Amino acid sequence: MPRGICELTCLQTLSKVIIGGDDEFKISDLKGLLHLQGQLCIEGLHKVINVTHAKEANLQQLMGLRNLEMKWSDSFVASRNEVIAYQVLEELRPFEKLTSLAIISYMGTKFPSWVGDSTFVCLTQLTLRGCRSCTRLPTLGHLPSLQKLYVESMNGLKRLGSELLGPPNSRRGVSFPSLEVLEFKDMQGWEEWSTSDGDEARSFPCLHEISIMSCPKLHVVAVELVPSVRILCIKECSIAVLTSMVSVSSSVLRLTVWNIKGLTQLHVEVLENIRAVEYLRILQCDELTYLWESEAKASENLVNLQKLEVSECANLVSVGEKKEKVVTSFESFKEIEINNCPRLENYDCPNNIEKLKISGCGSVTSLTFPTTHDTPSTLKILNIEDCDNLETSWLLDNFLSSLEYLVIYRMPKLRLFPEGCLVHLTTLIVSSCDNLESIPEHGFGFLPFLCLKSLLINNCKNLKSFPYERLRRLTSLEYMWISYCPSMDYFFPCGSWPPNLSNLSIGSLKKPISEWGLQNFPASLVTLILYGENSGATPFAKAEDHTRNISTTSSFLLPSSLTYLYITDFMDIQSISIGLQHLTCLEELVIYSCPNLRDLPVTLLPSLSRFWVKYCPKLRKKCHSRKGKYWPVISQIPDLDVE
Repeated sequence: MPRGICELTCLQTLSKVIIGGDDEFKISDLKGLLHLQGQLCIEGLHKVINVTHAKEANLQQLMGLRNLEMKWSDSFVASRNEVIAYQVLEELRPFEKLTSLAIISYMGTKFPSWVGDSTFVCLTQLTLRGCRSCTRLPTLGHLPSLQKLYVESMNGLKRLGSELLGPPNSRRGVSFPSLEVLEFKDMQGWEEWSTSDGDEARSFPCLHEISIMSCPKLHVVAVELVPSVRILCIKECSIAVLTSMVSVSSSVLRLTVWNIKGLTQLHVEVLENIRAVEYLRILQCDELTYLWESEAKASENLVNLQKLEVSECANLVSVGEKKEKVVTSFESFKEIEINNCPRLENYDCPNNIEKLKISGCGSVTSLTFPTTHDTPSTLKILNIEDCDNLETSWLLDNFLSSLEYLVIYRMPKLRLFPEGCLVHLTTLIVSSCDNLESIPEHGFGFLPFLCLKSLLINNCKNLKSFPYERLRRLTSLEYMWISYCPSMDYFFPCGSWPPNLSNLSIGSLKKPISEWGLQNFPASLVTLILYGENSGATPFAKAEDHTRNISTTSSFLLPSSLTYLYITDFMDIQSISIGLQHLTCLEELVIYSCPNLRDLPVTLLPSLSRFWVKYCPKLRKKCHSRKGKYWPVISQIPDLDVE
C-alpha cells in the first residue's frame, strides 16, 4: 500500500490496510486517519516488529470504527516472535464502541487482558480464528452485549474450563448474559470442555445455538445445563460429545448429527434427551445401518419430531429400526427427506406424512404407503429424484389422492404413467426421464386435473405421446413448460391451450415451431419463452389473422397481452423485424443465443423497459453505442444489456 494514504487525514472509508516493509505502509500510519468509520481490516501484523509503532497507531482514537479485523499470516513461520505478537496486540486496543472484532492467525500464546474487557459494552460479535499457539482462551464471560462467539482452528488449546466464564467469585453477575450463538470449529487438539461449578443458572441464559464441528479429540464434555439452547450441531466429533451435549441441552428443537465416527444407531442415551426435537438431521454417518434399535422406544421419545432428514449415509439400509417392514408411527411426523443413501432398497412411508423426498438412492426398488381407498394417504408433496431402480408400480399400488405436488426427476425405469386418481394435484413436474415414452390420454388420471396449476415436462428424450388435445380442459392451469423433448412429434393446434394460461415455456420438440400453424393463444398469457432448437429457420412464417384484422409475417402469432418475451437457441433465425409491433403491452424482451440474428424492428415498442441481447454476435455489432445501426432505437430503454 502507498505510504501517502496516511496523509488523507479526512478519509472516512478504508476497508483494509496491508502492513508492509520499511518503505511501505506502517501500522503507525493509522494515527493520522482519525475520521475512519465503519469497517477496517488490518492485514500483515506479523510484519510489525517494533512495538512502539503499534502504540503510535493509537487505535482508541479511531472512534468511528465499528467492525475491526486484525490479521497475522497463517503461513508465517520464520522469525516468529510470540512475545512481540503479544505486545503488538496489547497496544492495538481499539475504541470501546466496537461492535464486531475478529482476531485471525494471532501468533502469541495468550491474549492481552483487553480482549474480553467488560468496558467493550457494544461488542456483539467476536471471532478468534487460527490462533494456533494460544493454549487458553481469554475471559469473555463479562462482555455484556456479546451475542455471537466463534472460536476456530486453535490447535494449541487442549482444555477449556471455567476461566472462559470469569472468576468464580466475580460480582459481575451472570456470565455471557447476552450470548446467543456459540461455535467451536476445527479444534484439532481440544480434548476437554468443563465449566461446571455448581451454579447452573449463572451462565449462558440466552444461548440459542451451539455448534461443535471438527473436534476429533474432544472426549470429555462436562458443562452446565443450557436449557435455552434450541439449535445444536455436532459434526466430526466423538459419540461422547453428542451424548453429553444432548444431555445438557434437552430443549433443543433442531439437532444436526454430522459425520459422527462410530455411530451405528441413535442409542437410548441420545433418544431420551431429544424429546423436544422437531427437526432431526443425520448427515454422512457412514457406519449407520439403521436409525434405532427399537421403533417403539424411538416413538416413545421423539414425540415432537416433525421433520427427519437423512443424507449421505453410505451403509444405511433402514430408515427406522433394524427389522424390516416396520412402519414408523410417530404422530407428529410430517416431513421426511432421504438423500444419497446408496444401500437403501425399500422404504415404508410412515402414517401422517405430508411431505416426502427421496433423492439419489439408486438401490431403492419400491415405496410403500399405508393407504387404501378407505384410509387415503395424507401425503401432499412427493419428490422422487435419481432413483435408478425404482419401478412405476410404487405409484400404481398406492392410493395417493391427497397429492398436491409431484416431482419425478431422472427415473430411467419410468416408461409409462400408471393410472391413478390425483384429483387434488396442483403441480406436476416430470424431467430427465429418458425412457418415458408416453403420457396416455386416459392414463394417470391425467384428465381432468381440475386443480392443476403448474405443469412441467422437460428433457424427456424418448417421450412421443402427449394428450395435447385435452389441454384446454385444464381450466386452472396457469404455468406450463414443455421443452427439450426431441421425440415429441406433436404440434399444438389452434384452440388447444388452457384458457387461463399466463406463463408458457415451450420448444425444442421434434416438430419445429414454425410448422405448428396459427396459434390462438389465450388472452391471459403474459409470459412466453420460446426454445428454438430443432425449430427451423424462423418461428415467424407468413400468415394472416383475419379474425383480429391483423396482417403479419408471423404464423406463430404472438398475443397482444404479452409483457415478457424470451427467445432462445434459434440457430438460423435472421430477423424478427416484423411480428412484434402489435405487442403494445410488452415490457421485457430477451434474445439469447441466436448467432445469425441480424435485424430488429425499425422501431421498438415504447412500453419496453428491459431489452437484453446475449450471445447474438451479428446483432450485437449493430447495437454498439453510438455507431450501431440500432443504437438510436434502443438507447432510451432503461434496462439495456447487449453483449
